[in-house]
Amino acid sequence: MFLLTSSETSPTRSALVEAATGRIWSYAALGSAVGKVAGFLCGKSKSLAFCFCGNDPATVVQYLAAVDADCATVLLDATLVPELAQKLADRYQPDWLLGASESLARACGGANVEPIEVEAGEIPVRLHRARPGAPEIHPELSLLLSTSGSTGSPKLVRLRRENVEQNARSIAIGLDIDPDERPITSLPIHYSYGLSVLNSHLLRGACVVLTDHALTAQEFWKVFRQYGCTSMAGVPFSYQILRRLDLDKLELPTLRTLTQAGGRLDPPVVAHFSDLMRRRGGRFFVMYGQTEATARMTILPSERLPEKLGTVGRAIPGGRLEILGAIDERGTGEVVYYGPNVMMGYAESAADLARGDELGGVLHTGDLGTLDADGFLTIVGRSKRIAKVYGLRINLDEIEATLREHGPAAVIGGADQLIIFCEYGDEAQYAECRRVLSERLRIHHQAFVFRHVDSLPRNANGKIDYPSLQKEP
Repeated sequence: MFLLTSSETSPTRSALVEAATGRIWSYAALGSAVGKVAGFLCGKSKSLAFCFCGNDPATVVQYLAAVDADCATVLLDATLVPELAQKLADRYQPDWLLGASESLARACGGANVEPIEVEAGEIPVRLHRARPGAPEIHPELSLLLSTSGSTGSPKLVRLRRENVEQNARSIAIGLDIDPDERPITSLPIHYSYGLSVLNSHLLRGACVVLTDHALTAQEFWKVFRQYGCTSMAGVPFSYQILRRLDLDKLELPTLRTLTQAGGRLDPPVVAHFSDLMRRRGGRFFVMYGQTEATARMTILPSERLPEKLGTVGRAIPGGRLEILGAIDERGTGEVVYYGPNVMMGYAESAADLARGDELGGVLHTGDLGTLDADGFLTIVGRSKRIAKVYGLRINLDEIEATLREHGPAAVIGGADQLIIFCEYGDEAQYAECRRVLSERLRIHHQAFVFRHVDSLPRNANGKIDYPSLQKEP
């Protein structure tokens, strides 16, 4: 059974805690629920499932069951705007909708959707049969993850089951996860980093505490204390919040591990949390990853701080790093990763679901970096039009396409901000654009900084001169 070896080896161990209700499910109960749903989803031919995710037991069951039933499964945010969900459904034509609200089910399947009730013990599941055009699907395709957070981007990362299992195993080894760990879901399950926390802990027979509360909510920390959580994962924005809250004042005696990925964390902040956790007798790990590598590619061991401060660590077990095309005396070049967790390739339409492995375990990350003599990686910058804002990967070209409906615009990434240059508009229009973007991306409106320009700088070939915009004060 996918990731659930403990359902056989340690059936009575706790697998999930639902903080909202206080219910606890053993590995035996979780395995039984997954088996029942998987049996229902199994068919004569490979099917495509949209799984709408929250941080709840139903999501865990539906996700594990869909993969176990050999569905090609797309993980999506349960709060995705229906219009965006409809565009994805029109493009990919899913057979199944898992965990969809009625509004999402109608948006994705219209009058064709058929609600199905499946008895899965005490874990309620919502299924809808969509009955679409049944696209051809490659036999090894198992999981599809969005490259752009909650934008509803049609560009998906195609993963094999082996990619997911190998990455979970490497992370479990690299972080020394044992069955006594009890992580809290501080990140969404549909996000590759949050998903990898779930996968790596279930693989080791640990107990995952499920909550949708944000770090800024008192309820999150009450849950943490009530259920004796031992670890938490965060993106750079998470650690900005933690620093303001003052971890020492939160009274978390069971906390022993913090992990960070999802973007660069400033070295002084890394040093702060490394020292803090060391004083507590705990550990702080910095990591680097991409959805294209299932989740994480490097781990900076806690014991190598502060010696290796500023790096993101070495390749995870089973992986390898290389720098290609050095552009300066430091050996800066493109970061290339080799490993069994590298995706098969991208999908941008239903026709792409039939494609096989196009990368052969080699990922050109689009990031610029250096490797030191010990194999520790330092990320210098990005060579692609992708920005990370509060840990979410944002495709700048997609944001531009939205804004260009109103006139010429260009977007560049800043420090947890998107800087937007427009040849049109006033403060009232910019405020409305901020609202729309904030709702669509689920990012605070202050992340969008608008600047009016008379004309956007352009190269001789007519393309926008982004380096010139980067120099704007």
